[in-house]
Amino acid sequence: MDSDTEPSTPRSILEPTPESEYENRIANLDSAPSQYTTEFFSWRQLADMTAQLSELTEKYGTVTAQAIGNYVALGTESGTVVVTDYLGRTKAALAAGAYGAVSALAFSAKDHALVAGYTQGFVAVWDWVRGTTVAVSRPLLQSDDTGVGHPAGLAIGSVGFIGSSRHRFISASTVVLYHHIVQRVLTTMHTVALSEGSGVLFEAAALSDGSHTSAAEDSGLVAIMSDAQLKVVATRPKIEQVFATRFSEPAGGGQKRTVQKRAYSGSVSWLPAQRFRRAATATDPAERGHTLSKLAFAWGTRIGVLQAVDSDKDIRVEMDRVMEWEAAEDVVLCRWLDTDAVLFMTRTQRIFVLEVAQQQETEICTAPPRRIFGQPWATLATGIEAEPSYSAAVCVYRRRVFALCGGAEFVGRLLTWTERLQLLAEQHQYPTAITLAAGFALERTGHIVVGLPSTQRNKVISAYVTTLVRRALSEKAAAGTEEQRALAMACTEVSVALEDTQTLFSDVFEHYADEERLVFLEALEPFVLNGQLTRLPPQVLNALVAEYGTSLAHVRRLGDMLAALGLHPGEFDVDFVLGSCRRHRLWRTFARVWLGMGDPVAPLDAIISAATRDGESVSLVTDEEPDVVVFAYLDMVLRGRSYPSEQPIKPSERAERFATLVARYIFVPEDLSTLRALLQLGMERLLDVLRHVLGDPFIGNISIIMKPHGGDRALRRASLVKTLPQAIVDALYSLTMSPDALPPRQVGLLSSFALTLYATRFPLIYLADAAVTEWTRVLLHVDDASTRNERESAFELLVRLNPPQSYADLIGPARGAGFYRVLEHAYRMLEHYESALRTFLERPHAAQRRAVFAAMHELAAGRERAREGVSSFAVNCAVELVEVDADSFVEAVEAASIDHSCIVDALGPHPPLQMAYLRALLDPLPALRPTDERSPPDIGLSAEQHIVVYPLQQLAPDPQPTNRFPQAFHERYLELLCSHSPSGVLPYLKRHADSSPEPFRLAVVQDACRRHNVGDGLVWALLRLGDFDGALKTVLQQIDRDTEPVRKAVQGLQPEGTEADSTETNSTGKALSEPDRERLVDQLNGIQHNIDSGVRVCKTAQATLSKDAGSRLPNTEAGAAEYRSQVSLQLCDLWLALLRCALGHLHATNRTLLPSGVSSNAAAMLVSKRQRWMLQSVLDALIFAASSASSFISLRSIIQQLLDTADVKASPHAARSLEIAEVQHLLAVSVNAYKSEAQLMALTNVLVDYDLFSKFALLVRSQKQGWRVVDAQPSAHSLSVACDKCHDPLFADSRQDRALADLRAQMSEYYEGSTLRVLDLHVFEDRSTQWQWMKLRSSFAANSTYSVRSRRNSIAREQVVLFKCGHCFHRRCSPALAAGQLPECKLCAKEP
Repeated sequence: MDSDTEPSTPRSILEPTPESEYENRIANLDSAPSQYTTEFFSWRQLADMTAQLSELTEKYGTVTAQAIGNYVALGTESGTVVVTDYLGRTKAALAAGAYGAVSALAFSAKDHALVAGYTQGFVAVWDWVRGTTVAVSRPLLQSDDTGVGHPAGLAIGSVGFIGSSRHRFISASTVVLYHHIVQRVLTTMHTVALSEGSGVLFEAAALSDGSHTSAAEDSGLVAIMSDAQLKVVATRPKIEQVFATRFSEPAGGGQKRTVQKRAYSGSVSWLPAQRFRRAATATDPAERGHTLSKLAFAWGTRIGVLQAVDSDKDIRVEMDRVMEWEAAEDVVLCRWLDTDAVLFMTRTQRIFVLEVAQQQETEICTAPPRRIFGQPWATLATGIEAEPSYSAAVCVYRRRVFALCGGAEFVGRLLTWTERLQLLAEQHQYPTAITLAAGFALERTGHIVVGLPSTQRNKVISAYVTTLVRRALSEKAAAGTEEQRALAMACTEVSVALEDTQTLFSDVFEHYADEERLVFLEALEPFVLNGQLTRLPPQVLNALVAEYGTSLAHVRRLGDMLAALGLHPGEFDVDFVLGSCRRHRLWRTFARVWLGMGDPVAPLDAIISAATRDGESVSLVTDEEPDVVVFAYLDMVLRGRSYPSEQPIKPSERAERFATLVARYIFVPEDLSTLRALLQLGMERLLDVLRHVLGDPFIGNISIIMKPHGGDRALRRASLVKTLPQAIVDALYSLTMSPDALPPRQVGLLSSFALTLYATRFPLIYLADAAVTEWTRVLLHVDDASTRNERESAFELLVRLNPPQSYADLIGPARGAGFYRVLEHAYRMLEHYESALRTFLERPHAAQRRAVFAAMHELAAGRERAREGVSSFAVNCAVELVEVDADSFVEAVEAASIDHSCIVDALGPHPPLQMAYLRALLDPLPALRPTDERSPPDIGLSAEQHIVVYPLQQLAPDPQPTNRFPQAFHERYLELLCSHSPSGVLPYLKRHADSSPEPFRLAVVQDACRRHNVGDGLVWALLRLGDFDGALKTVLQQIDRDTEPVRKAVQGLQPEGTEADSTETNSTGKALSEPDRERLVDQLNGIQHNIDSGVRVCKTAQATLSKDAGSRLPNTEAGAAEYRSQVSLQLCDLWLALLRCALGHLHATNRTLLPSGVSSNAAAMLVSKRQRWMLQSVLDALIFAASSASSFISLRSIIQQLLDTADVKASPHAARSLEIAEVQHLLAVSVNAYKSEAQLMALTNVLVDYDLFSKFALLVRSQKQGWRVVDAQPSAHSLSVACDKCHDPLFADSRQDRALADLRAQMSEYYEGSTLRVLDLHVFEDRSTQWQWMKLRSSFAANSTYSVRSRRNSIAREQVVLFKCGHCFHRRCSPALAAGQLPECKLCAKEP
């Protein structure tokens, strides 16, 4: 850009500046026919320059590079540079000789000089006007290590002049960047390397001249992009680094790139500093200033922008980050398109524009119709897989993009906003064009916009859009319905965006005739509903009412639209709208229309009469039902809200007036017909509305002026001005006291609500004493149990507000009305605490009765008289209190410090209740209960939530339980458990057995369990006493008792025929009904439980006796053996008795169930299967108990006694075979046990042998420790393993370290009983040969022996014999071995 040019604004991409000289020079650029146009961009082919390219190709070869300025420089394959103008006229042809093809070109700031880079490493500066070279940088040969220059054969990828100078420039190949200075006097060149050894250089760029001279330009900044980093270097006054940032390290060269590996592409581009000026506007003054120099860079998919700022440090310029962006794919080229827009191209030649300030990306187009060809300089120079370089083929000059594509020159530019709209109009896409214009006005297009001024934007757009809309209406006159709908929607959208509806409600409205009027109105609907259109002209509003009032669906939507519009009665046909709402029962719309016209009272009568038609309320179906609408309408209007949007009515005076009119209409005592009608619709819903309204602060603004009675209407007294709460109370009083009787429920609820409101807002609400008394009498005498709770709450508030003179007079009426909370309060005030607590027990609901315990806690913490009352109440009412909640009763007794003995004695005549109390006292269960359940129900006027706090109780058991109660309590509780809940005896005993002091005596437990036949408890007591025989005898007796019912039950089941609904059948078709089967299974489960109890007895006895054996053994060996024998005999007797019982039970039952000649039925099969499971469980437990090495149980003794005592009375062989079959598992385990002992001994021998051979292998591996080192005859082999007879080395070891692991693995698998071990080893002396293989093999037939073979020089073999004692011989040294015999070690045989 010329230095004397001043753009009008730094955002010139929005306001392109025409320049006469530039336009005259390149007048044919935009006049050429468009070849490829997108929504944002237009490509045009320059015909003259394309024709010239063909001529140059024929004459000089293919065009390989170009530079764009005021002129065009084209580099060719032959090395000739041709300078032309934009009309295709040649200005100069610069032939360079044998420099190679032109690879890079750049003009100086004034276009007076031209620098060219060549593929052979040459760099030349041309004075192209004169056609002479100013300076040439020659390449550096490999043999020359002292000169300066690019490597020979490497193409120059980047060149450029620094600032406005013609004598300072840079040149960069893929490996080095040089800064050149041409001396003007001597015409010599000084070259300095700026980047060498920094990896692969993708591109370098020097900051060129701008319209504003800044410190960055004075510093001569150069940006260098490599495969590893970005650097910015200042070249004046000295060379120094200004900025550097490193990227992630690349993968190895030549490898394929993946998502995880970094990209091999990079580009940089400078934007010089520019001056600007802005003209003054109506709101902003004139402004002059300048922009900063900026650097855009791309590396892989990353795009960044830096700006150069002045610095006070030694370095005059610093680089600040402006933004970073992530592209969709690798970026191969980035160039500044304007002061705020960066153009970048991806590897697939998709072109984007990135707006820096908005950080907004727009894909404007792809490459021109012909593909742009890049130059693979990085790949050719280094061999890495890098993207081609496009810097010599694509140039940006004055907001235009010049691309050299396949022998043709293309120029492209961004379309202005008017051109974009015109393009869509030419394609007859009018709705899209108009919608785009709306986006321009709202600045919400999401894309780049060119040529639109920043000031008076809507005015400029509106003038163009009006013409566009009229053109669209004329061309779309005969279009279809959908096209008309889209056009109407677009016109409405742009009118709302421009805030100019004149064209919309004139030209557009008139365009849509009567049959298409509904299409236009439907287009208005969304904009009306969301509040963008708040006013409609009368003609449009009347048309809306006429079109939408004909059908149910449209009338509903009409109501919503009218609710969103500001309405006035004269603007539309009110009667038509209201009639349509009545006809279609659209009550929400009906109420909204009346409210919009300023009459909040009128809709109430119509809606109420519709809801109460025929004297019955309409059922609740939808939100349009009249009874739903009337209460919602009433709630919102009384709170100053608009219906149905619930937005505050503005202004506030209007809201207060509406609420006052509605309140006066409903709550005037002279006419309560509306209030009665609302009660008929739903009393509970009306009260909910009143509670919600009374909780809103807005009601403080409502003042109802009542009419004076008969006198001067002008008289305004304070008593005639009522607040809304006062008016509600007065109206409800008049209604409940009127002669027209209301249902008792309505009287109760209305009276409770009004008196609660009076008591909570006193003294703001006034009631005469007589009225309060009369109303209180109504609360007491209303005969309606459903409202008792509400009436009691109101009465309680009145009593606390105005206490009676005598509480004794209050007791009778309160008891008669069932007001127990009031009754409790009266008794407390009279200090009759026991009577106060008794009122809780008189209450009908369990939750209310349970609240007595909280009251007991409260009184127990009070005065002495209150505590006495609590004690007396607890003793006298112990039965009722235990029935309510025994656990809470115990807690209350503890809190009141009452003697538990008194409570226990009082409960004596009621054993179940006494047991419940003792259970809560001695064995409490953790539970979470509310702290206080006496709180009255929530009938307040606000919507606050009540939170009930639950106490956190200790759930974990005490690690050291202590007993706080006497033994008599525990023993009495055990007695009650045995008689009423036998199943709870054993868990209780286990939980409290270790308490201190002892809670119960074992003798008492034993006696109680024996008397009540509690087997589990009795067995536990006997075990604690050490009577194992007695415990097992008890279990066995229980088994015998349980067996008898099973036998009788099975015998009583006769075989049944096959039925369709039978649940279980055998092969013979016998059936077992489901009830009989369930009963039989329960009986068998009981037997199984007793069998398990017997097993636990035997295990406990074994554990106890084995533990005591160590401490009770006599000192003498004979005494210890005798004691062990006694223990073993006792344990064997216990297990034998249990096993006999299980076998006998099985045999006896089977013989009973399976008499001779009768086949088994389903019941017999079920019993037999379950009994075999029981026997198997006993056998498994016995085997496990006898498996320990220190066990005192002898399986052989138990088996022998079982077989010796076989029952041989009937079928002795069958009986004995049956018993043997049943205990065959026990026999097998016993045999396996002995076999395991033998295997254990053999395993011991293996471990000893393994230890021996492991030591042997370690010695062989080290070759420094021999078993028998002969000191008398030292030799060269003294450090090797030698024969104990001839003292020659056994073998030479050349194994690697892993040989030892292999040897140990082989040894671990070795097991034999022979006295001789021989190892077969194959070892090679050659140290370069690694360990090959080894194996074990048998050398003798009778006993396995193993030989160690050593190989010398891979030929000699020798067998070596190793004895267990550790001595080793050659086989040839032992005659016995040579004869095939198994001798003993001779050395050991000679030793004493």
